[in-house]
Amino acid sequence: MDLTTDCVRRAARPPRRAQAKWGACVGLFLAIGLAPNVSISAPATPPVQTEVVREAPVIRRLELSGTVTSPHSSHISTSVEGLVSAVHFDSGAQVVRGDLLLELDAELEEAAYKQAEARTAQAAAELADAKRRLLIAESLAKREYGPKNAVEAGQAEVEIDTATHDSFIAEQKRRKAILARHKLPAPYDGVISKRMVEIGQWVEPGTAVFDLVSMHDFRIDVPVPQDHYAQLREGAHVSVEIDSLPGEKIPAKIGALIPVSDPDARTFTLRVLPERDDIPIAPGMSARVTVNLDTGKRDLVVSRDALIRYPDGRVTVWVLETDGDSMSVTERRIKIGLAFDGMVQVHSGLKEGDRVVVRGNESLREGQTVRLAS
Repeated sequence: MDLTTDCVRRAARPPRRAQAKWGACVGLFLAIGLAPNVSISAPATPPVQTEVVREAPVIRRLELSGTVTSPHSSHISTSVEGLVSAVHFDSGAQVVRGDLLLELDAELEEAAYKQAEARTAQAAAELADAKRRLLIAESLAKREYGPKNAVEAGQAEVEIDTATHDSFIAEQKRRKAILARHKLPAPYDGVISKRMVEIGQWVEPGTAVFDLVSMHDFRIDVPVPQDHYAQLREGAHVSVEIDSLPGEKIPAKIGALIPVSDPDARTFTLRVLPERDDIPIAPGMSARVTVNLDTGKRDLVVSRDALIRYPDGRVTVWVLETDGDSMSVTERRIKIGLAFDGMVQVHSGLKEGDRVVVRGNESLREGQTVRLAS
């Protein structure tokens, strides 16, 4: 029996008095790469996903907080004084333009309008009679009958009656307008946020009776540091986030830049218009507005997923190194700048064309062999 066969037999059942010979067998197994009942496998090669470092425009991201406002929000009041006789809507009611909100007692104004109407009719009759008599005087004058000044007198009477008639027409229109103002219609579509009047209450012009708020075409007013005014004038990409739609970015556009700044806060107002009409917002709600400003510069950028951050402030990435068909990784410290759209500006530590690991970089070791994930 040769030594190898004997060692295999002794490995399965090692004898009690063969310690020296057993040691020799173990050495032989190690020498020829064999081990009884032991499976030795090479360490697994971890899969990674990579990305090429590239040059791109650098964007400065502003994350701001704004307030939802309505294009129309009014303290509605009557334009004439009077006693409230009817209130047709309460707080929370939705109204459309022209809906009758409130009525004032108009009994006296109706009587005054009727009187003005009667006077207008009387003046019209008197004017018609004066014109008739003028025609008679003109006919007689052609035949040389009657006084010579009868025509002039008739013309003067027609002019006076015409002026009187016009005056009563104007008074009738005035009374009609005053009578119409005893009814208060909704000036636009909206929701009554507050009712401040009761039946039997005396109101005067300027006394607020309703607060009415439009519920369409909302905008978001955002205070912005004055340093960004010039950049925003050239336009920017804007999106909005609200609490009622968590995690959803709503596209928006710049509606206006209000250059009147707050001298204490050194800010101006940016008015943002959401590009969707179906979002569940109301005036007074808060909204988070993200503004991406093009800095006009280009620099190297890398995906934020590639970054490894350390408690001491270091930031590194794993760079893919290739040697023929073999691939390994090496850790490289970098200096970063602005972050935007999932990308990060790289000031130093990388060059264009480097491949960095963006997936599978959590537990890599220096010089470790890797493979590309399918």
